[in-house]
Amino acid sequence: MPRNHTLPVVLILAALALPAAPAWAQKAAESDAETAIERQGPADDEVTLELSVEDWVETRTATVRVGADLAVESGRFGAARQDLVATLQGFGTGAEWRIVDFGKLGDDAGFERWRLVAEARVPEATLAELAGKTKDATRPGRALSVASIEYTPTLAEREAVLDRLRARVYDRVAAEIAALNKAFPDRRFRVRSLMMGTMHRPMPQMMTMARAEGAMAGKATDMGGGLAGAEKAQMTARVTLAATVPAE
Repeated sequence: MPRNHTLPVVLILAALALPAAPAWAQKAAESDAETAIERQGPADDEVTLELSVEDWVETRTATVRVGADLAVESGRFGAARQDLVATLQGFGTGAEWRIVDFGKLGDDAGFERWRLVAEARVPEATLAELAGKTKDATRPGRALSVASIEYTPTLAEREAVLDRLRARVYDRVAAEIAALNKAFPDRRFRVRSLMMGTMHRPMPQMMTMARAEGAMAGKATDMGGGLAGAEKAQMTARVTLAATVPAE
C-alpha cells in the first residue's frame, strides 16, 4: 500500500520564514533577460594592428612680431596706426602685416603714448634685413624693434603633411588586408575600426632677432642657403581587421 510522504512541520515553517527577493533584484533579473543579445550568425575572426608613420613638416617662413612705441598728438592715433602699417608693408618682404595688439600707456602734455604689436608671416630669406629696416623706420615719436621670430609651420603646412601620413596609413592597411586574404584564402578581411592620433615634435621655440641673425649667418656660410624651421609629425593608428568565419 503506497505511503503518503509529508514534509516535517519544521521544514515547512522554515521555508515560509525565508524573506522574499527584493523588488529591485527581481526587476534587474527580468531586465537582463529582456536585454540579452544573442549573436546571430557566425563570429568574426579579428586581427588588431598598431601602425606608425612620420614625416617632417618644413617651413620657409617665420612668424615675426614687430613692436612699436608711438607718441602722437591727442586724437591722432588712428592716423599713426595706418602710417605704421604702411611703413611695415614698405619693408619689401612680401608679407601682409596686421596689428595684433595695442594699448595706451599714458597721456603727457597733450601727447598719447601707445604700444603696438604687428605680426606677419615673413619669408626667411628676408629676416636678416628686418633689424636694419626697423631701425631705419625709427624716428622721433616712433620707435620700432623686432620683438620675436617664431619658426612654426603654418596650419596649411601641417595639414598637408597629415594628409600624406593618412594616405600612407591607408596604404599600409590595404597591404595588410591583401596579405591576410592571401594567407587565408577562405576569409575576406575588411576594416572593422580605425583610430588615428597625431603628435608634433619638437615644439618650436621663440627666437630673438640676435639669435635669428646668427643662425642665418651660419647657415649662409655653411651651405649658401636659408634657414628653414621644421618639426616632425608622427601619426599612429590602431586598426582592427575582421573576416566572417565561414560556415562549417
